[in-house]
Amino acid sequence: MRRPPHQIGVGLIEVLIALLVLGVGILGMVSMQVTAKRNSYEATQRSIATALASDIIERMRSNPSELISYDAQTLGGGSIGTAPASCNTAPCVTSALASRDLYEWEQSLDGAAEKITLGGTTSNAGGLIDPQACIDTDTAGLSGSVTVAIAWKGVAELTNPTASTCGESSGLYGTDQKQRRLLVITTYVSSV
Repeated sequence: MRRPPHQIGVGLIEVLIALLVLGVGILGMVSMQVTAKRNSYEATQRSIATALASDIIERMRSNPSELISYDAQTLGGGSIGTAPASCNTAPCVTSALASRDLYEWEQSLDGAAEKITLGGTTSNAGGLIDPQACIDTDTAGLSGSVTVAIAWKGVAELTNPTASTCGESSGLYGTDQKQRRLLVITTYVSSV
């Protein structure tokens, strides 16, 4: 059976076009998976920050007489070097409880509960990436407004958030602060 000369190689061109379409589709799927993974990681970091902010606010609500003691300009990266005495083993005064709360909260912020060892070096594996936290208490007596701001390093560059300056002077998020992520929660803590 003879084919006309104008039909020779047509099947090969169809196969090449199909491979090109398949290759573009696979590249699109890979790109979508990478974007989804990045967004999932960013969402996880934001969830951790939200849980941490809620944790310190609840600690302040359980110790309202020392609300002013929770006022801290910058926490994170081990800024509280020495662990205050634990209030779990022996009773302590409210100011000591506030100091211990801030220490434990900073440890959670830095992810000290989870450790990883690579090449003989042990480092924190949990928590946020390069966290910086600021607690501002605007108290009148034993009650008052409390603002908790938590900054951490994101994966992709976005615009610098402006709701708070927490962490901007740390130098951890680049000169233009485009990798800085920020969560700010303002609430009221009452002694009653």
